[in-house]
Amino acid sequence: AERRGWACAYKDLTGRECKSWWCRRHIQFIERTPFCPRHASVIRALAPTANTIFEIKNRPAVDDRALPLAALVAEDVDKDVTELVRRRYQNRKDVNLARDRTVRQTWSGRNEVAWERSWSALKSQGYLVRIAVRVTTAEPDMVQLLIGNTVVFKEVPNWISRRREGEPPDHADRARFGKKLFAAILEHVDEPQAMPPPTKTPSTNHDLGTPPPPEINRALIEGMILRLASITTRVTGYEVAEQLALPFVAIEPVLQTLTAANFLDALGLASEQGPWLGRPLPERMAYALTKQGRVRSEEISRAGTRYSGPAPVSLHEYRLALADAAKPGTLDITKVTSALAGIELAPGVTEAVRAAVNSRSSIFIYGAPGNGKTTLARRIPRLLGNPIVVPMALDVGGGEVMTVFDGAIHRLEANQPADRRWRRVARPLVQVGGEFQIEMFDATWEEGSRTYGAPLQVKANGGVLLIDDLGRQRVSPKQILDRLLVPLEQEIDYMNLSASGRKVEVPFWAQLALSTNLKPAELLDEAYLRRLAYKVLMPDPTWEMWTRIFERERERLTIPPDPTAIDMIRQLYGGRPLRGNHPRDLLERLVDVSSARGVQPQLSPELVEAAWHTLFVAN
Repeated sequence: AERRGWACAYKDLTGRECKSWWCRRHIQFIERTPFCPRHASVIRALAPTANTIFEIKNRPAVDDRALPLAALVAEDVDKDVTELVRRRYQNRKDVNLARDRTVRQTWSGRNEVAWERSWSALKSQGYLVRIAVRVTTAEPDMVQLLIGNTVVFKEVPNWISRRREGEPPDHADRARFGKKLFAAILEHVDEPQAMPPPTKTPSTNHDLGTPPPPEINRALIEGMILRLASITTRVTGYEVAEQLALPFVAIEPVLQTLTAANFLDALGLASEQGPWLGRPLPERMAYALTKQGRVRSEEISRAGTRYSGPAPVSLHEYRLALADAAKPGTLDITKVTSALAGIELAPGVTEAVRAAVNSRSSIFIYGAPGNGKTTLARRIPRLLGNPIVVPMALDVGGGEVMTVFDGAIHRLEANQPADRRWRRVARPLVQVGGEFQIEMFDATWEEGSRTYGAPLQVKANGGVLLIDDLGRQRVSPKQILDRLLVPLEQEIDYMNLSASGRKVEVPFWAQLALSTNLKPAELLDEAYLRRLAYKVLMPDPTWEMWTRIFERERERLTIPPDPTAIDMIRQLYGGRPLRGNHPRDLLERLVDVSSARGVQPQLSPELVEAAWHTLFVAN
């Protein structure tokens, strides 16, 4: 029977698509684009951040349930919370009311990615009250309520609990949960009481590395504390340590120095409720910025960095953290075979890849288009070992900061380190193709924050830097290798900092992979090719390899088998060379042709020939 309905068009930042199929009754159209109910709520929540839905940049993962839940619950209490904040401050002309109309990505107190919608009242010195509904990606079924920075309520909604237990739905659950959430707001809005911390179970995972102990750049930390104090009326020692992701013992001497220099005014112990309650007395001390401190903060912002966030990691700490990740080792053939499963490889390719990865040497993959060069290169990160830690930001000296962590490249692991200046991530893969320009190897200066963004090779440290389609870039392959080969051999990159004119040494511990479908001799001379450690040819598949690929793709697309189809396709080839991508492309075209004709896909001569003629350009 013909399949009726629409496939959800949602696509996340990594390119993954939902493609779930929905009938006319349940599909939802936004700007003439079909979405499933869950992803429709995601698009509606993020729509205010862009002119059109196609310009939404920060799309969560396809299977991320945190944002839809945050949007749903926040919408249920929006009217009541907005009215509550308005009534409390309607006669205060010095107070501005802010109602966030969208759900925004943020970090929870444990540095987990979270989605949040907020309502607030604020003066020029900072917030008077801030109410937020938050759901983290680590606990996508758990709704949190925050007053200020304090989590005062945390619960799984009733309808989710019912679904977990297999109970029938109760359509009144949403209304009841909304009332419960608003009651918690009324209870805690004046005196937020933090929830008791959960009982922690000792971790049994010994495979994950631990970042080195923090090293403090006093001058940099002083500037960050002054900037933090400049955006609020008062801040406790506990809050400073939390914001900078440092232990309090590391920042206590800095606070004392700033107070002694009359940049900060010690106000005494914070009397109001907050997460600092129960902490040692020095952490409960509140501070305010003095006039002299404000002048000093502005001077630092004009002359140095305006970076805010977790304290930057020193270059020494960074080298220590990457050292283990860069060490060669023994690579088990079973692991290699598993990582490369599903790719038809010619004899010798697996062993060459194994040796290249094991020695952390460069690898040059060449061959005709469509034979799996890029697919092979993209599998290399799976062979590099355990997850690594990546700093949020790097102290590159001279009062300058370079941000390193990139959510589009660094995929977070479940267990994050206690030192929140770092993120534990899977081995990164940084891939560029014909769009590559040599300037991408330089740190990018961001005037607003007066920080540098890390270049490609730094983001790839501990993982793979893949330059795909070598020879298709505006710059020549020789220029690319001239820039990379010395850092690759010395494991150090000398990076220019454009704003200050300084040059700094940064570790270069990424595995370099190059791929091209052009003839190597036409791209590079012998001297350059010699310096690329491993050369791997991806030849055209044999007919036996082609047939195995065809059968895998046929099963994936659920097309019934037909023994006569292979012989027919072989005749259609004539003298045309075989390519590894042909089976997939041919069968996908066959499915498209079948769908257009309103028939079930099958390997009939008519459908095979129709698909074949769409696959190639006529001579």
